[in-house]
Amino acid sequence: MFTSFSSRINSTLSLSLISAALLAGCGSDSSSDITDSNLNKSAPFTLSFAAKSAGELVTCDSNHNQFGTEALHSVSVSDLRFYVSNIKFYNQNNEEVAAELNENDFQRHSEQGFVGLIDLTSNVSGACTDEALGGTERVNNGISGTLLDENVTRVSFDVGVPQAVMKEVIATNTQEDAPTPLNEMYWSWASGYRHFVMNFTISNSLDEAGKGLVHLGSRNCGGDGLLALEEKDTCGAVNTPTVTISDFNPTQNTIVIDLDALLQNVKFSATGDETTPTVSCHSSPMQSDCAAIFENFGLSLVDGSADADTNLVFIKE
Repeated sequence: MFTSFSSRINSTLSLSLISAALLAGCGSDSSSDITDSNLNKSAPFTLSFAAKSAGELVTCDSNHNQFGTEALHSVSVSDLRFYVSNIKFYNQNNEEVAAELNENDFQRHSEQGFVGLIDLTSNVSGACTDEALGGTERVNNGISGTLLDENVTRVSFDVGVPQAVMKEVIATNTQEDAPTPLNEMYWSWASGYRHFVMNFTISNSLDEAGKGLVHLGSRNCGGDGLLALEEKDTCGAVNTPTVTISDFNPTQNTIVIDLDALLQNVKFSATGDETTPTVSCHSSPMQSDCAAIFENFGLSLVDGSADADTNLVFIKE
């Protein structure tokens, strides 16, 4: 009887020890699983862009109506390109999420910073075949890279070439050997870059035809005989719009250039020597169309400063 009782005690102790060991092992694995689940997960992404008017996609072959202060004009876009820089992602706690941006023909890294080119139009069909207003054959509608955390809820970026990048590229290259994607869209090699370009044809119910040129770019970047930023670090008027978009998921949302908002309150009337409906803004306070266009982009026409909160042109879809 003593032996039997002793055996039962030993058996119970053995089972208890085994159970404790198993529980400890399970606890270790569970802890490991929790730790692993909390690790940031890297994921490839593409920051996608498109242009729309009244909900319809803007392409080389599309025509869009009811522009101008009297809503009498139609628009066909021939060239729509812009630079993107200073891209930042944030999570729900307003903490910046690390991202690695790819390098390719449309995305360039340097010590001075990153810049990418978005080109939403080719030159092979529709309005884009206009040699005077059309752009380049190649197209690119996104900035690609890898996010080191999937929990992104907000994105911000600048529309334009960073001043330090502009200074370095123009100082160390000629316009013939400038690196892609910075081998296009400059005012002239001595003057600096245009940050945003949209060319388009205009028509109306009176069978009048004209053209539109919206060119946002840095101004007052140098003096007589000097390259842009040769003797200073920033242009007198930077004119780089900023964009902030909340409730944003790069895997689900697209950033849309709202053509209606961009041309809001622009008159489309003949001005100066023009006898046809015209839109013209080359970032000069002297051009009447620039007042409304700069306001729509959240830019000050006085000093070129930017306010993301008043930028109506870039929206989320």
